[in-house]
Amino acid sequence: MHGLWSQQSQALFEAAIDANSSVPTAKFFALRGIKEAVITRYSVLGLAEVLALRDELFQLALENSRAVEAFVLDSLCWVVAVITKRAWVDMPEDQKALFTQKLCDDIVLHNTPCIGMITATYLIDEIAGGSKCSQFRLPWEFHYTCKTTFENTHMLQIFEAALKVIHRQLQRSTEMQHTPVSGSHTIAYERRSALHIADRVFNWAFTSSDENKVIAASFGHSKSRSTGTSAKASQHHGSSEDLEDMDSDERSGTAIFEDELQSRTPIFPRNWQTLLLNKEVLAMFFLVYEAALGDQMHAYFSPGSSHLALQCLVQISGIRGKEIFAATSTKSSDILRAEFAQVIMRNQLQMIRHVCSMNLTSEGSEDIVVATTQMIRRFIETQLEEPSTTIVGNQRLHSLAFLVIGVPEAHEYFGEVSKFICMLLNSAAGLLQSDMLQRIDDDFGDVDNYFVMQAFDELASAWSTVINEIREWEYLEEATKSGEQASAHSSTDKQLDNQSVLGSFMHFLVTTAYLIRSEYIQLRMLICEDSVASSSQQEGSLSIDQGLLAKDYVVYEDQLQFFALLARLDVRTSLGRLYENLCSRCNAIQNEIASAESSSNRHTFDLLHEQMQWIIMMIGFTLCDSGTSERVLIPKPILEYSASCQGTEQNLAVQCIMAMLKTLEIELSSSHTSSNADYGSPLLVETLFWALRRIGPVYILPDLSDYHRISQSIITAFGRSKDGGNGGVVIRGIVDLIKQTFDIWSAEEDVLQMCVSLMLELGQRTAIAQEIVSLPQFTLLMEFFTSNIGSLPEAIHGSIIEALALLACHAPPADHEQSFLKLKALILNSFNQVVRKSDFVAQQQDARLVNQLLGGLDMIDGLLSAANFRNLNAIFALFFEIQPLLEQLLAMYACDDEIPCQVVQVMESASRYLDISSISDEHMVRFSHGFRGLLQQYQKSCSNLQAPQPGNDIESLSKVRTLISAISYLVHNEMGFASDESSPSIDKAVSDDYGETEVFGLYCVYITAHSSQLLAPNVLRMLMQLISEMVQYRIPSLLRWLPANVWGQMLDTLLAGINHDIYDIGQRAYEAISKLAAYVKVTGVGNMPDNLRNIFSHGFKQLLSKLLWALLFSTFDMELVESAGSALVTLGLLDPGHFQSCFSELFAQAEAAAFAERLSATLAKFNADLESSDGVKQLLETTKPIPDPIDGAMLRQPLFEFLVNTRAVLRTK
Repeated sequence: MHGLWSQQSQALFEAAIDANSSVPTAKFFALRGIKEAVITRYSVLGLAEVLALRDELFQLALENSRAVEAFVLDSLCWVVAVITKRAWVDMPEDQKALFTQKLCDDIVLHNTPCIGMITATYLIDEIAGGSKCSQFRLPWEFHYTCKTTFENTHMLQIFEAALKVIHRQLQRSTEMQHTPVSGSHTIAYERRSALHIADRVFNWAFTSSDENKVIAASFGHSKSRSTGTSAKASQHHGSSEDLEDMDSDERSGTAIFEDELQSRTPIFPRNWQTLLLNKEVLAMFFLVYEAALGDQMHAYFSPGSSHLALQCLVQISGIRGKEIFAATSTKSSDILRAEFAQVIMRNQLQMIRHVCSMNLTSEGSEDIVVATTQMIRRFIETQLEEPSTTIVGNQRLHSLAFLVIGVPEAHEYFGEVSKFICMLLNSAAGLLQSDMLQRIDDDFGDVDNYFVMQAFDELASAWSTVINEIREWEYLEEATKSGEQASAHSSTDKQLDNQSVLGSFMHFLVTTAYLIRSEYIQLRMLICEDSVASSSQQEGSLSIDQGLLAKDYVVYEDQLQFFALLARLDVRTSLGRLYENLCSRCNAIQNEIASAESSSNRHTFDLLHEQMQWIIMMIGFTLCDSGTSERVLIPKPILEYSASCQGTEQNLAVQCIMAMLKTLEIELSSSHTSSNADYGSPLLVETLFWALRRIGPVYILPDLSDYHRISQSIITAFGRSKDGGNGGVVIRGIVDLIKQTFDIWSAEEDVLQMCVSLMLELGQRTAIAQEIVSLPQFTLLMEFFTSNIGSLPEAIHGSIIEALALLACHAPPADHEQSFLKLKALILNSFNQVVRKSDFVAQQQDARLVNQLLGGLDMIDGLLSAANFRNLNAIFALFFEIQPLLEQLLAMYACDDEIPCQVVQVMESASRYLDISSISDEHMVRFSHGFRGLLQQYQKSCSNLQAPQPGNDIESLSKVRTLISAISYLVHNEMGFASDESSPSIDKAVSDDYGETEVFGLYCVYITAHSSQLLAPNVLRMLMQLISEMVQYRIPSLLRWLPANVWGQMLDTLLAGINHDIYDIGQRAYEAISKLAAYVKVTGVGNMPDNLRNIFSHGFKQLLSKLLWALLFSTFDMELVESAGSALVTLGLLDPGHFQSCFSELFAQAEAAAFAERLSATLAKFNADLESSDGVKQLLETTKPIPDPIDGAMLRQPLFEFLVNTRAVLRTK
């Protein structure tokens, strides 16, 4: 066999080395054949012959580098790299060092083309284990060992050799400035090749001796928690990517993006310190970029060189970590960090000045402009994350203070960065007045999508980090002072040091903030002019419905938050300018209205409205933050500024809010006049209500207990009357404005929806809601809505009812009851007008009737959404009253999608918002029966149709998701705080009745939906959560009520959840499997019907096989290993025979006897650990009727040891 192999390899080798061959592709494929032969027949060939073949190929490349085609030479070097990696683990250290030295020697010799450079580049790619790595079909352990033994010695030598080439080429570039083009070509080629190596090194994911990081590397990356949010990237910097890049194509796009963010700059080990922190080396990378720019005449090489140089500079700017900055015998960690920061700041300063001297708007500037901003952001954010070790006054020096003190260029650096931000904004403004504007609009949509604004966003993020760091320090200092007043004297030095540095820096930020704000406001006003001009030119052409587009306060939220951050540095100045801008334009609007005699000034109106909209958004973001999960309060800078104001007239925060109310009043009054109606702006009105929705609940009738101190001017303007405030007057004015808006803009759905949103926000604040319902205007508002709701857009009917019901709850009992009766009558009347028509059955598909029914259902849904302890009994009574009607609609509109979907939505709201624990047992059972009756009618209606269709359109999936959500909320509502069905929080009989309803709901989901719909990510996430909760709380009910065929479908769903790309799905699947398997293990299957017993047996075998395969072979989220391991162990206890047979198959497939022995020993150790595990003992000895699953934490040590050792052998690449 060995002789035969030698003959075959020799034939391939001779074909490859035939330099006189006239068929380059023959050489190329011959080399590929050698590579595959070495990989597949390595054990037969042996190390000595493989290395001999490698050395001959390497020598062949050296001798024929100019005689063969470039792609053949590349392939030859690639094969050398692949062979080297295949033999790497078996090679003695001296042979590894010898080959590395050969590569370095050839790199330094600067032959062209440089075989050592090309081979080294391929070798780094192969050992890195990323997507460029070849398929070796070897265990993960092999790749990991290659990487750990290569990165800190051999790669360091190769990197150092590449740096020597870069340094030499810089010298040659200086010496050969007047050399003919051919010489410059050589320099550019060598520089580009060396930069390729540097770029790979700066993107290397270093391994670590930390056991947790090894475990992370062996399993994989965190998966997406949801469709809208990305997974939390691993905190095991760098090492979490170890070798797992091999499977990058298997991960979701979101996970890849998050991993890229985390691995932008690797954490280098200690032995790289001498080279990477060398001042000359750091400066050299900045110089090489300048040299690459000088070679721009060489179009083939230079773009690659300059781009690679920029990417290296971005990575260098973010060098971080304790090891790379570890103290030496002569220098402390802080000295090393300060020296590094000084070099980076000096060179970035030169780049910033160079960039600022260029035409920033030229497309040729894009690379350097964007890369320079990325460098700045990377440097600033990284440096501020790194804590200083310098101790002053028994406290650690702040990171920013350390930079300012330790680096003389720091003030100059931050000053130039602030100028750069202003120049980017100024350049964007210049574009709007240049000849390039039309082309930019055509190619990019608008200036905001051009690279100049992308660069601005980078710097805005970095500048925000600086401001937030100082703000956070200030708040901590204030908390420390208030908590340690007695020890204030002893900490004075520390406070003075940090305070003097950061205080001075804050003054600098205040000054620069004014300049940046001014440039941003000017830019936004110019963009408004361009937008209005473009709209005028496109008048009459097909336009896009603005309601379909995202709102500006959503699209530009990051920029507006940055503006607010700058504005709060100097509240008086920033609000003063915004107030002045808003008032001047408001006056201009009034003047235009007064003088309007023709349509010639329409352009002026549009421009003023557009600019006012942006000013209002800036005010809205400045005056308060957004918030959903916690109560939003007045920002501290606003409070501090307000405390310095003598009265409401001097408080610009108050005046800005009053100016917005005045603007809204003027806009509505002008639009109310028929002659000026065309000059109104619904978008401006909507934005004003958006601002009031954001600001109103925070400022109006503030709860004084929320604040340590609040300005009297704010209390006077917006406080309670008992505190001497005029908040009631403001609320009365807002209610009047809402009423006027519905009168004037009754056809503008977005405007009216924002009004209703404002009402809902105000209704969440008890003090404000009580003030509103006490007004005579509220009665008029209620009368208006109940009388005219039919003339308003149907899409807002439900929201209107919700807002009115929510507000009415805060009225006195008699008034509340009267208001509820009006709303109830309105809803019932909307149905009675349809269902009591004599020809309803014949006309049931009439579009007007269907729309009226949908409107009534939407109003019921809105009323249910407003349920609380004040109106709960009345809403329950209404639900019982309309339940027969809902069943009738499901029966009549079985062939329709809209009506059943809306009825299911009503069911979802009922189970979500109606607290059944607050009613009697009799009514609880009635609610359960009514809910089940609706489910039965829904299932019956669906069964009368054809089999479920595989429709994955939005409407079909929405109906399925809503049904699942309805059942899930019913489970939450009924179970309350109960642990499971054996200990319900309500009467046992009532709980059992709900169990039947909930199981029937799950049955409905499977019967009425197509299997492909249930596998859609958003649907599967909700379904898996429902299954997990049902298994957690309702196993006896499931076994009693759920048909066997649906059990099979449910087990298939759990099977689909194993190792799913979405984190939540996998987590819930493992929880459900563990709980279900634990129950069956403890209680047995003796009482089950034969068909269900067979389904369980087959289903559990499938689950065990797939779960074991996923844990042993797949890229697996480390955070899920414990829960998945618990499920695996429980399934193994349930069917130990199948568990052992799965391993027998693995042993039989092992390629080498050594692997089989190792696997067998690992399994034996794992079995022994399980037998002594407290978690397993607790499960087997439990006496609970519904046992708890095995605690995964108790299995952590044996499970991770077993999986890491097994995966190291079984996972291949």
